[in-house]
Amino acid sequence: MGRKPLFDQAHVLDVLHDWIVKHGEPPTIEELARLLKVKSTRTAQRYLRLLEEDGSLERRGSRGVLLHRVPGQTEETVSVPLIGTIAAGAMMVADQNIEAWIRLPKTLAKPAGGKLFLLRVRGNSMNLAMLGKEHIESGDLVLVKQQATPEAGKVVVATVDGEATLKRYVQGPGYGILKPESTEKHHQQVVVRPGFKINGVVQAILKRGSELLSSEAQ
Repeated sequence: MGRKPLFDQAHVLDVLHDWIVKHGEPPTIEELARLLKVKSTRTAQRYLRLLEEDGSLERRGSRGVLLHRVPGQTEETVSVPLIGTIAAGAMMVADQNIEAWIRLPKTLAKPAGGKLFLLRVRGNSMNLAMLGKEHIESGDLVLVKQQATPEAGKVVVATVDGEATLKRYVQGPGYGILKPESTEKHHQQVVVRPGFKINGVVQAILKRGSELLSSEAQ
């Protein structure tokens, strides 16, 4: 395990921002160490590395620090399509099937650079499934990363009998299983062949998203 930072990363970002505003250029590593009152420039380097890894800044040489996030600034967002139509027996992320575009924080819309879409959850076939600390319930929106290959143990979006379904993918010996996780016992497991293609893997849940985010949102 890595060492626990001495400061909150937001504090380090504040220090960098205040210095740049005052001096017109970023501090050197030595200056940053003095500002943070740490003895080692390696500690200052570690903070810069952490801020670079979370996308808050970009490093370019000894003084080349480009801030991507300004303290107190509105969070950066990306547009993600809300998909509500299944065409030709498969979910298509195409212009004619996009009901709305919704802006999500970049910190939520991960992986960065991945193709993402939002999908409404209808029914209770996965209301016992959890992602993080949240259950997947009817009326939620799920954020899905487009990919064709299922991952064992992940909640996936798949097309079965012409309809999109959310299920947990379980790998069997030479076959796969799409498993419901529900309080309602009538939902059935689906056995799929080797090489079965999916629409994507669920990354996050927006609780009550269908209700709170209008389909008219842009």
